[in-house]
Amino acid sequence: MLFYNLIITLLFVFLRPYFLIQLIAKNREWKWRLGLAKFPYTKRKRIWIHASSVGEINGISSLINRFVKAHPECLIYLSTMTLTGQERAKQIALNHPRNIFPFLFPLDVPLIMMMVLSKIKPKLLILTETEIWPVLIFYAKKMSCKILLINARLSEKSVRNYNKLKVIFNETISKIDFISAQSEIDKDRFSEFETKNIEVNGNLKFALSLPDFENNQIRNGWNIKSDLVITFGSSRPGEEELVAELHKYLISQGIKHQIIIAPRHLNRLPEIEKILKNYNIKYEKLSEVKDECDILLIDKMGELTKAYSISDIAIIGGSFYDFGGHNPLEAAYFGKPILMGKFHISCRKTVEILMKYNAIEIVDKEELNQKVLDLYKHPEIRKRMGYSAKIVMKDNKESLNKTLDLIEKYL
Repeated sequence: MLFYNLIITLLFVFLRPYFLIQLIAKNREWKWRLGLAKFPYTKRKRIWIHASSVGEINGISSLINRFVKAHPECLIYLSTMTLTGQERAKQIALNHPRNIFPFLFPLDVPLIMMMVLSKIKPKLLILTETEIWPVLIFYAKKMSCKILLINARLSEKSVRNYNKLKVIFNETISKIDFISAQSEIDKDRFSEFETKNIEVNGNLKFALSLPDFENNQIRNGWNIKSDLVITFGSSRPGEEELVAELHKYLISQGIKHQIIIAPRHLNRLPEIEKILKNYNIKYEKLSEVKDECDILLIDKMGELTKAYSISDIAIIGGSFYDFGGHNPLEAAYFGKPILMGKFHISCRKTVEILMKYNAIEIVDKEELNQKVLDLYKHPEIRKRMGYSAKIVMKDNKESLNKTLDLIEKYL
């Protein structure tokens, strides 16, 4: 491990000009990356929780909310690897300004990690999923910090890669006090290395805590009056054309319907509006909705869950073209039949579990229109899929309580 730290340090020194350029060009971000930003000082019990991106932060949001309510005496330093993940972390922190401090994860370099750890002085370090950082773990343990890896998963590819550096990975894993794995498969993969304590507690991403919406109020406010409501969530480029084609197809079948589009990125709104106009589709933006329309275009953040709650069919975007797919669990939470494309690598395990329960169907984009028509004609299938989705969420809900109990043991 000392050799690894030396190599990383030399590499950092060699790349200093690059980091200096980044610091000048993107000062706010790189002050965090280089450990130069200020952290709040407190005498309260300090916990560092790290999750990589939006999906990982969403996966532990219920855990964080429950923990803060149970332990208001603690201050959580919540780090993320990505900028989009950081924005989501900030949203969570807004609800608990005294208890959560969000920041960007620093470079896993000895000098930087020692500096950041000396500022935070955490009693407990909680890493999520695959966020196994050798330098951070090495110096956190030197500070007598307890370390947990929760919602842990390990792919076959990762096992092969880690085996190439097995000496380093074994030493790193051995310093983690406890690993809470998502599945038996993940537990077996971690067991190939020098793990101390490991158990299966399920997948925290299923432990969602979403509001119980008043659906009639939402329908009235959004002018949703159709008996068939379809939400296409987190759409990406190319998928709005699929929505337009679906709309035209349903019209040709004489089916009264309304479609809600929730783009993944709101900066694409002008592009999407142009597409809808080219198809001569009557649409309205949610912020300006006045009348019943064929397509409702969501143009503000935080409304997708409401759309799922009032839908009869949920279609998950980012999956019909190669964008990796987006999380289908919010739709599952509300017990909706779910359709998704074949590109869902970013949420593959979640999809596999939903498929096991027959709560989701994977379809090619060429089959989408027909599949929606089939679900419309067979409401009993929609009901069965939605019920199965709720069962999936219920069966995995205990993962939250089990993980919270684990954290309590190491506080």
